[in-house]
Amino acid sequence: MCARRGVAVLLLVGLAALLGCRQFGSILYLLSPRQIEPAEFELTKGLLAIVIDAARPDEENPVFNQALFDKLVEILREKKVLAEVVPAGEITDLRHSDPKFSSWSIQRIGRRLSAAQVLYLRIDELQLREGADTPVVSPHVSLRVKVVGTDVPALHARLWPEESEGREVTCARPTEEATDADIVDAAAVKLGRDTAQLVARFFTEFDREEPVPKEP
Repeated sequence: MCARRGVAVLLLVGLAALLGCRQFGSILYLLSPRQIEPAEFELTKGLLAIVIDAARPDEENPVFNQALFDKLVEILREKKVLAEVVPAGEITDLRHSDPKFSSWSIQRIGRRLSAAQVLYLRIDELQLREGADTPVVSPHVSLRVKVVGTDVPALHARLWPEESEGREVTCARPTEEATDADIVDAAAVKLGRDTAQLVARFFTEFDREEPVPKEP
């Protein structure tokens, strides 16, 4: 075994001499083991409700919400997360079924959907246009994420994280001209999909050496 290690060391030293430090460093990087970060929290294997709320009603954006929801579900499936996600339409129907929905607790929402857990996303700030009359979009969102259990006492309902307000996520995209509503909607979709990539990292493993994917 020692002899084999000695041969390996000599080969590496010889390779370094032939290629130079920069090229050799690149090879070592490629050969090094992946830096896999495990999921911070494991979501239920049962029914999961993904609920998205806006702190300010005037910042409610269905296009952004749908893109965030759809991409998040796509990533969870790709990463083999076993949760069965409640369809977005069922949450919308429940939201419209009672005018007092906004006053319901997260637990109550989850129970009405028969979900074991609620992945709750609270949007604190969402900006698309820089101003109502400005032909420019500068997409930015700030939100908080937490997971609430529905079959536990209310005092212990928050399963993750320790922070009572949830884990903060911010995402922004480059500024661009927005001459019509279609461009604004397209920016909302891209921002939603980029945000989903950041949210998903709490619940799936990922390679720390790989950049967070972003929409082109």
